[in-house]
Amino acid sequence: MVDISAQSAQPDQLGQLLMLASSNLPIGSYTYSQGVESAIESGVISDEASTLVFMQDYLALAVIGYELPVLGLIMLALGQGNDALAANLAHDYHASLESKEFVLESQQLAQAMVSWLNEVLSLGIPAEIPEDGYLPLFAHIAQHWQLPLAQSMTTYGFAQLENMVLAAVKTVPLGQMAGQRILWQLQSELAAQIDAVSDNLRRTFNELMTSPDSLEEQDCQQLCQDLYEMLNISNNLPNLAILSSMHEEQYSRLFRS
Repeated sequence: MVDISAQSAQPDQLGQLLMLASSNLPIGSYTYSQGVESAIESGVISDEASTLVFMQDYLALAVIGYELPVLGLIMLALGQGNDALAANLAHDYHASLESKEFVLESQQLAQAMVSWLNEVLSLGIPAEIPEDGYLPLFAHIAQHWQLPLAQSMTTYGFAQLENMVLAAVKTVPLGQMAGQRILWQLQSELAAQIDAVSDNLRRTFNELMTSPDSLEEQDCQQLCQDLYEMLNISNNLPNLAILSSMHEEQYSRLFRS
């Protein structure tokens, strides 16, 4: 059993992390804006300062407040051989997506990643893994490659932030230097918190974890609820969901979300 929490990235793992962070290859996430385009259309984002505020909120509430903890918990469950718990966490994540666009984005990114994994790396991804979307698939890949927990979470978070900043640079529009200033601030805030987040995840997970052989499906569901409550994580972001829903009806748009 590999302790993914205590590892440091090895040279060969660095390349794998960089591939997973790319918004161009293999998944083409640059075609999505994560609600940024709708925020621009509605006037929430209008310049460099408002872009930074919007994305700081997104980082705190959506990325650090929910997505990274779920990603880390799935990796920890897989690392313990508890596939049932990992599946329950993945199902919960998929159910938490609050708009049609976010569901389609997650599914389409997952399918693009599966195509790359199967056709380029010949991994043969089981059909059920990508059904819950991109984040659970990312967790499976990171654990399959035995990537360190904190670095995997950083990679996922940075990829999200970079993609959103690029969307703002193109659409507000912002200058390249303004985009770089925003991204530097966001990645600094992410880096400052990632070790504490990963340590808290590991500590909480170990407190609640029992023998995988003794867990029935209903016990996994209860364990998911306990983990959510102890970690105080939630994807209840109504304003972001409203922006995403508005984007579905936007008259003219450059991005798919």
